[in-house]
Amino acid sequence: MAGTAEIDPQLVISYKFPESTYSYTERDAALYALGVGACSRDPVDDNELKYVYHQDGQQSIEVLPTFASLFSAGLQSQIIEMPGLVFDPRLLLHGQQYIEIYKPLPSNGCILNKATVSGLHDKGKSTVLEVEILSYEKESGVQLCMQRAAVYLRGAGGFSQSPQPYSYTKYPSGQISTYKIPKSQPFVVFEECTHPSQALLYRLSGDYNPLHSDPRVAEIAG
Repeated sequence: MAGTAEIDPQLVISYKFPESTYSYTERDAALYALGVGACSRDPVDDNELKYVYHQDGQQSIEVLPTFASLFSAGLQSQIIEMPGLVFDPRLLLHGQQYIEIYKPLPSNGCILNKATVSGLHDKGKSTVLEVEILSYEKESGVQLCMQRAAVYLRGAGGFSQSPQPYSYTKYPSGQISTYKIPKSQPFVVFEECTHPSQALLYRLSGDYNPLHSDPRVAEIAG
């Protein structure tokens, strides 16, 4: 499998991410909610308004559980600097995000993150890097959530030194549940749409990947 010989899988899977912190306010939580579409159809929808506004007397806004994905906002820059991993940053894609929430996210605070490499897979023309992030409320030490992010690196595969493609995971087989799509008709159908400029609003939450804002970068990435 000819490809990116510069990738050293042993260096990658043994890499130790430095601990990081993420601080945010109610404004950040509300901006994120707007960026993912809260109140985009109905600005007075009670089911969504609570994520961007609170009336006098209410303690604080509620925080969308997926806001946790921002806790590791600096992960991309750390991946670019990882030893043993060579790829074109313009071809990086966020492939998958798995989140387990253990406590409701506070409306503001400082989060301590501990990240480790949990998987590395040679897909021939690409590489998939999996990272696990444990997030704690820094002041109390209480764990809030666990995330597994899969980063898809196009054009960086083919580093396997044997006919069998290289694949590493720190999870025992069978630990991660697989789900089968039922063949029956769905009970409920819900359709949602994004607005043309929504990516430009979402990036203000800290995802400054130019793929979503720079037409030239997007064209290069295909």
